[in-house]
Amino acid sequence: MPERRRTFPRPRRTTPWSIRSSAALVVLLGYAALFPQTLRAQRLPVGDGDETYLRVLQLLGRAPDSSSLLIRPLALRSPGTAAADTTRDPWSRRWGVTRTAMGGRLHVHDPEILGIFISGFPDSRNEGALTPGRYLTTALRGGVSLREGPLTVSLRPMAAWVQNGDFPLAPVQVDGQPEFAYPWRRMDAPQRFGPNAFWQLDWGQSEVRLDLGPVSTSFGTTNMWWGPGIQNAILMSNNAAGFPHATIESSRPLDIGIGRLEALWMFGRLQGTEWFDRSIDDNGRYVTGAAVAYSPDAKPLQGLSVGAARVFLANVPADGIALGEYLLIVQSPRKKDFAAPGNPLGDDERDQLFSLFARWVLPASGFEVYGEWARNDHSWGAREYVLWLGHTAAYTVGLQKATPLSAARVLVLSAEATQLTNPDIGIRDWPTPVYYSHGRVPRGYTNRGQVLGAALGPGGTAQFLDARLYAPWGGTSLHVQRELLDRDAWLQSRQAGQLTSDLETQMNVGASFTWFRGGWDLQASADHTWRLNRYFVSRDDRQSTRFSLGARRRLGWLQP
Repeated sequence: MPERRRTFPRPRRTTPWSIRSSAALVVLLGYAALFPQTLRAQRLPVGDGDETYLRVLQLLGRAPDSSSLLIRPLALRSPGTAAADTTRDPWSRRWGVTRTAMGGRLHVHDPEILGIFISGFPDSRNEGALTPGRYLTTALRGGVSLREGPLTVSLRPMAAWVQNGDFPLAPVQVDGQPEFAYPWRRMDAPQRFGPNAFWQLDWGQSEVRLDLGPVSTSFGTTNMWWGPGIQNAILMSNNAAGFPHATIESSRPLDIGIGRLEALWMFGRLQGTEWFDRSIDDNGRYVTGAAVAYSPDAKPLQGLSVGAARVFLANVPADGIALGEYLLIVQSPRKKDFAAPGNPLGDDERDQLFSLFARWVLPASGFEVYGEWARNDHSWGAREYVLWLGHTAAYTVGLQKATPLSAARVLVLSAEATQLTNPDIGIRDWPTPVYYSHGRVPRGYTNRGQVLGAALGPGGTAQFLDARLYAPWGGTSLHVQRELLDRDAWLQSRQAGQLTSDLETQMNVGASFTWFRGGWDLQASADHTWRLNRYFVSRDDRQSTRFSLGARRRLGWLQP
């Protein structure tokens, strides 16, 4: 088993352009630190601590936003006020407090610096463009947003340096793949991005957005998250770097008389890496899809939100992308509709994923339950869908409970389980596609070497438990996670008689601490990982520890 699919971004040479970009970024973030009268815009990036806290406020019935949180990033319309009430919410003195400049048009986003040290093997998940390597990784984030009428331009880049230390790699089992490639199947998800340290400059959560009443259109590289999962989202998450994409979406939950509706359509281009089979010549890949969420108004169903999403992935044809490719979301889900004399099985040149999801929040008890169910392949018709409902099916289920311990302290307990393993491997005679890998799109469902969907990666299962405390001084958390890494690869190898050893299993225990000091959020975390039967080799067990330290300057923080 590889050390992780979500390792490092592609190394880039230092060019005069990159030097100028680095200097501009330093100047930009320096300006943010010197002029605290400006602050962030009201668009919460996926994975931001304020976004996580908003979910807790929803459990407590105190959220200033009616979003289902099923389609993100969020455009928060009611960010709160400067009048803090620490007797009501633990973080109310900091969360949602804003100041602006230039008549409210300019926002400078909180600058953040982060340092990470990994002792053994790299393990990155849900960190967007930041994918730490072995030993030392440092990163700097920040930026500005300018709003003029309905137009908002946000520049929120990231700069990082990755030491990219050496570690033992799994022998690559696929002909034509380089030594750093994913070892068990053909997909562009390298174990390691080359032998050297490198700098990374990324656009991060940058975008140009036009708000036209209830509808917004945008172009940018922001991360998206579809579905209710906290650790794993099957179709779209912030596990990989954001890719260039255009969207048309609802700018806020729309009142349709019987409830609220949220929707998004997206079309984007994915980037590959050089650590892939160079004999495969392609023109790149495109990805398109849509997500919709509905929250009913009926009193017995208050707090319930349901949704669906569909994504298509394909190679860019040599003659360009036809107009119909932008509307693939309305394509028939039945293979028989594509059957023809030259294609009797109705196979599609594109990879597609589909999911249904739901989230039910019960503020009276501080509780929520959620789930996502997905499929990775068409069926011939409606009868086959019923007969083989579990074919290529995957799921995530979870729950959270928020309990006020005192007037300004809240304890949040959460649990989540994800399964991406294909139950048909070794049972059915027909092909059993693996999540995020596809025979006709060799590079797979990845961007810059990282899976776009669940951080768990292809063919695995995971269980996660977490306890978090929110308090006026900050907070702390403890978590434990167990994963089976690419169980599909293990099953396929055993079926072919090529592998008889044990499953690769990973256990992780970690803790984090946040401390508010003046206008700073100081953060520290430590995680220890046991990897058992590494690369499916019995009794080859390894350990690794990850430490991180971070500081975020809250530019809009107000003295009490």
